[in-house]
Amino acid sequence: MSSHAHIISPPPPLLLDPFQHGEGVRHFLKNFQIPPQPPAIYFLQKIIAAFANLPYENLSKILKFNRVGENERERLRFPEEIFEDHLRFHTGGTCFSLTFFLQSILLQQGFACYLIMGDMRAGRNIHCALVVLLEGFKYLLDPGYLLQRPMPLDPSKPRLYHNEFNGVELRFEAMAQSYDLFTFTRETMKWRYRFMDRPAPLDEFLRHWQASFHRNGMHGLCLTRVHEDELIFVHKEFMRITSLEGKRNLNLKKNYHATIHEVFGIGPDYVEQALAALRENMARRGSLPR
Repeated sequence: MSSHAHIISPPPPLLLDPFQHGEGVRHFLKNFQIPPQPPAIYFLQKIIAAFANLPYENLSKILKFNRVGENERERLRFPEEIFEDHLRFHTGGTCFSLTFFLQSILLQQGFACYLIMGDMRAGRNIHCALVVLLEGFKYLLDPGYLLQRPMPLDPSKPRLYHNEFNGVELRFEAMAQSYDLFTFTRETMKWRYRFMDRPAPLDEFLRHWQASFHRNGMHGLCLTRVHEDELIFVHKEFMRITSLEGKRNLNLKKNYHATIHEVFGIGPDYVEQALAALRENMARRGSLPR
């Protein structure tokens, strides 16, 4: 080999660092007119209320995965990209990208917090959230389930009401040292996920985030938001609206793009691009060896 040959070294391993995303945090705080303050419960509530403007949606994730595929460094959507896309397209993200963004905001504002992983019916370690330590108490923050207020991790205060029709309940299992999270309405209660109050190191969180690109959540468009005292959930071509009157299910086949634009503000062109990307992703997946 020539002495002048260049040896191409592999790129350094991807490491998550919430303090590397100061630009995304600054844009978020400036846009929602939140001046820096000492860590306190009212400041935390103000951040969470603003953060709730970013919807849970997987269109942006499906599109990014379609563009870069198995490039693990490029396919993650970090705070700067999430917020820029939110301003341009009214998008948000899924639980991993939203939770990491929220952690970046809180740590840079002086809060003590850590990531936790959750197990759902579809598998282990497929959901995530944050625990904040503040003034001697612990609070659960979950942007994936649209918790718009901090929820005390306190077995003596197990319920949090979003509003008149929708709430969250935590049940602590002393034997397993784990919490079960349920959502409830006036009529029903539904188990959502289980978690232990154990900090997930950033490398472990990153591993689960990367695995999420090959989960069932990437097999159909999904969006959720709270809108005018209604919890709106869209999965594939169906929309469920939970309100004081109960639940309504709508088939969106005939007006899919228009409804998503009206409810979420995401334009028909973006929705169509996401649908095309989803079809390509699924076809690509079907052609892979099992």
